[in-house]
Amino acid sequence: MLVGKIMSDSPVAISPDKRVGQALKLMQKHNIRHLPVVKDDRLVGWITSRDLREVLLASMLEKITVEDVMLKSPITVTPDTKVEEAARLVYENKIGGMPVLDGGRLVGVITLMDLISAFLSMLGLIRTSSRLDLLLEDRPEVLEEASRLINEAGGRVINVALGPAKEGQRPYYFRIIKCDLLPIIDALKQHGFQVVDFIP
Repeated sequence: MLVGKIMSDSPVAISPDKRVGQALKLMQKHNIRHLPVVKDDRLVGWITSRDLREVLLASMLEKITVEDVMLKSPITVTPDTKVEEAARLVYENKIGGMPVLDGGRLVGVITLMDLISAFLSMLGLIRTSSRLDLLLEDRPEVLEEASRLINEAGGRVINVALGPAKEGQRPYYFRIIKCDLLPIIDALKQHGFQVVDFIP
């Protein structure tokens, strides 16, 4: 999955000559914590609610400009950056979001919440699903056979997680689009597969 698929593509932005108080009001109005700073259609900085808190003295709000407190060289990504890479940048740099640039032009913003939502979606955790836990021999062909039986019995596998191998066997956790698991379990057992647990 690419950043361009999950970013906010109509980002709220501000110019560097605006007052910090105006930036704060803009964040509050749109319920956001990050603002790209744009001049002549080019990104020139990045300002966060944390930056604003550090200068949040009422007597100074009308004196300090966005340019005075913005980060002038923020970490950025492009629409073609992989979501995993964007997540790594957020994690390693301990930031809450990044501007998305295409040829130097601001085209979006991606935040930590966008990334969390994307990973939950990729894992199939935000759609209704069932889970089926099998203990299988630690061989690829066994996994393929179990997946085939699940599919033939009406199940649609979203993803498969693997547990640690022990004595030639490994637990496999199948997340399946929500359905009646009983026909699937019966089919697996008839072919000698060990079902250790399930969540309807």
